[in-house]
This record gives sequence, structure tokens and C-alpha cells, in this order.
Amino acid sequence: MNPEIEAHLRSLVSFPSPPGVATRIIELARDPDIEMGKVAKALSLDSALSTKILRIANSPLYAQRRKSESLRQALVVLGLNATLTLALSFTLVKSLRAGKSHGVNHPLYWRRALLAATSARALADALHHSMAEEIFLAALLQDIGILALGQALPDLYRGTEEVQRDHGALAELERKRLQTDHAEVGGWLMRTWNLPERLYLAIARSHRIDLSVTDDMNQIFERCVAMSGPVADLFLMNSEERPFAEAAQTAERCLGLDKMAFGQVLATVGSMIPETEAIFESETLAAKHPELIIEQAREVLMLRSLNALRDINASRTMADDSSGRALELEEEMRRDSLTGVYNRAHLDQVLLREFENSTRHCWPLSIVFADLDHFKNVNDGYGHPAGDRILQTAACILRNNTRESDVIARYGGEEFVVVLPATDAETARSVCGRIVTAFENTEHVIGPDRAKVTISIGCATHGGGTTFANADDFVKAADQALFAAKLRGRNCSVQFDAQMPTAASARSA
Repeated sequence: MNPEIEAHLRSLVSFPSPPGVATRIIELARDPDIEMGKVAKALSLDSALSTKILRIANSPLYAQRRKSESLRQALVVLGLNATLTLALSFTLVKSLRAGKSHGVNHPLYWRRALLAATSARALADALHHSMAEEIFLAALLQDIGILALGQALPDLYRGTEEVQRDHGALAELERKRLQTDHAEVGGWLMRTWNLPERLYLAIARSHRIDLSVTDDMNQIFERCVAMSGPVADLFLMNSEERPFAEAAQTAERCLGLDKMAFGQVLATVGSMIPETEAIFESETLAAKHPELIIEQAREVLMLRSLNALRDINASRTMADDSSGRALELEEEMRRDSLTGVYNRAHLDQVLLREFENSTRHCWPLSIVFADLDHFKNVNDGYGHPAGDRILQTAACILRNNTRESDVIARYGGEEFVVVLPATDAETARSVCGRIVTAFENTEHVIGPDRAKVTISIGCATHGGGTTFANADDFVKAADQALFAAKLRGRNCSVQFDAQMPTAASARSA
């Protein structure tokens, strides 16, 4: 950092110092002859800190078969360096939260900090980096310069509420006013706290992403930290603003993670959020649901979806010339004339293609069979069947509760099928739950009356713990799950289980 800027900042106000416990942890970490007993004794002085260490040792992050009952057992699970790094994370967060805001949006700051730390940890794990905990800490502290500058210059962030929601714009504002930014200030501050060099350098360089291939573990350390901020922003942005594809391309160029691996990182972050929130006693996403964000990410990152977007653009271009009408007619032939969703013939083609892609690329594929229950006798009050209108409403409900990359088709009669590319069993279960809830909350106005139509759903997933020899067996499994759903009493969904009783077909139920 520019010496003049550093001197100016020092002259304005004294910057925060690490609390006593944190100072002791830093000292222990720098001791090459550190002993487990000394670490356990230091941590045991803070009961809340000890509890957090125990909790994280028993968390899914470390997937231990045997529960750690004591701090010493937790130290064995985590290792000395990881324990000290995590303890420092907990201690600094507790201390820094107590500071005054001075125009800093503290709830947003901490949501982003915790999401970035969680993201950095997921990236480090995906790359099998041995310093995942230190990467977590560096990402957690990468924006500490904002808190420091907020104290040093109380007017700096006043009136910048909207700018703070755009991290790049915030850093640009700082550089315009100070000829430096919070990343550089944060790295300088962490150096004064005697943190290890790799930590303060990663913080100082957290706004730089080098788009080149590297095997250097120090560079990968820094890149995980730098990439963690943009990943965190994916969870904080509004749905229509999330640049999933651009983030995936950056992750591939700077870290070597392909789109599927990056999608799995996002899924890991989503699964880690509840534990991170509990350990740090903070809400990271407020009212947003991480599972919906993950579903949107999968939709955007799926190669099939990206190809579909290209096809759509090509179709739009061709629609402007004489061949456009031919494409429109071809699309019409794929559609069910009553409901507007795809027909059975097109569904069969899609199923074969997606099953082959799933098997070849080892990504999951889910299929949903949805059957409307006993509505054929519903009439419009004048003795005329109302089934067509109910089928049209059902198709609309399915469209509103699935994603753009999902393929909805009418299978026959009152039965629909939804193909969910790159979708694991847990995500498919969430989609099925949304569909059932939507049907439960829908009343069909039929003439002078209102009618409720129930739905039964069976779902199967190819990949993960269950695989199928061919697409026909895959379809039969979903049909079998549908039969089980009907036996359970309608308006419910059932996931295929190889242990469930076999049935010839659900359509006779």
C-alpha cells in the first residue's frame, strides 16, 4: 500500500487490534513446537469457543464416524493448525461484530463474509487443497478493510447503501476517494496483526483473479479466496441478476473446475449454509432459500440448457427468414395440442438422449411421473366434461413449478412426465414437493362449482446411489414410485426405492 495513504490512515484513528484470545491463538500458531495440551488449555478458557470447536469437529464437514466428546478428541480430528485457524475465525468474528457501523451495512457485510468463507472452503475441498481452514479464514477476513476504513473515515461509507450491494462498485469508489481499496487495507492490517504471510497476501489480492492455469498451491490458495467473493454474490443477488455462466467460466479458467464441478461447489455451499449459520450464530441468506438458488444454477450450468439457449437464439434468427416457418411447424409437431407441453413422441426422444448423456458424463438425471387422480367425472355444471380445462391448468402448474431446462410432456390421458437433467434425488424431491403443494392450493372453477383435483407423483433418479441399465428400466422405476404414491392416499410424491414392492403399472390404480 502507498506509504502516504498508510501514514494518513494511521494518523486519523488507531485501527482495531485483535482481542486477547485471538492474540494468544496467533502466538500459538507461530510456535513451531506447539503441543496439543497447550492448545486445549488456551481454548478451554473460553467455553463458547470450545463448544464451537467441538461442534465443527462433529459437523458434516469432517464426517467422523465417532462423535468427539471432548476438546482433545476434537483436536485430534481437526489437527492443531486447523483448530487454531478455526478458533481464530470464531474469535475475530465475535470481536469485530461489536464495532460501530459508520455507514457500513453490517448485516450485508457479515452475510457476504460468511458466504465467502463457506464458498472458499468448498472450492478448496473441490481442489483437494490441504489448507482448507486457512483459506476459509482468509476469505472470512478478506473484506476486513471495510470495517477498518469505516472506523478510520466515518464519512467514507455514509450514503452508499446501494453501492455496498455491488462489491466491484464499492472498491471502485474507495480507489477514487483514497487511491486504494479495502482489500489492500485489509492485507496491510492483517500483516500488522502478525498473521501468516499467505493469509495477508491472499486478503490483499482478493480482488485479483488470474485467469491462467497453475499447479502452484500458493497461487491456488489466493485464487480460492479471490473466487469466493463472486461465488458468495451469486447467493446474495436477485434471481435475474445472477451471472452463473460467467462465474463458472472464471472458475474453469483460474481454478480448472469444469461447469459440473463448479455446480457441485455451489451445491456444497448450499448444504454448508445451515451449519455455518449455526456455528457463527448468523443468518446468511435471510429469506432466500439456497435450494432454489442451486436449482437455478444447475439450470444455467447444464450443457443441455446452454445448448438449448443457443438453439433458441438460432431459432429466433432463422424465424426472420423464409425457413423460420418450417422451424415453427416442426416445434408444433412436438407439442400436445391440448396442453401446449411436449407430446409422447418427443418425450421418448428426450429421455433416450438425456439418459445417454447422464450415463456418459456421470451426472444425475431425474424423471417425474405425475398422474391426476379421479377427475374424469367432473363436469362444468351443464353435464359437459371439464377434463380438458383441468389438464390445461395442470400443465400450467407444472410449468410454473419447474425450470426452463426441464422437459414437461403429456404421457397419455391425465398423466404427465417431467424430465429433470443434472438433477439429483434431493433436488428432484424438492421440485416434486413444490408441485404437490401447488395442486393442493389450486381450486378449479367448473361452472358454478369449485373442484379440487389431487395429484400423485412418482420420481426416480439415475446416478448417485441408484443406476439403471437402460431408459426403459428408468421409466418403470418412476412408474413404480407413482403406484406407491397412489397407495399412500393421493396428493403426495414418492421417491423410487429398490426395496419397494413392484407393480405392473400405476395407471391402473
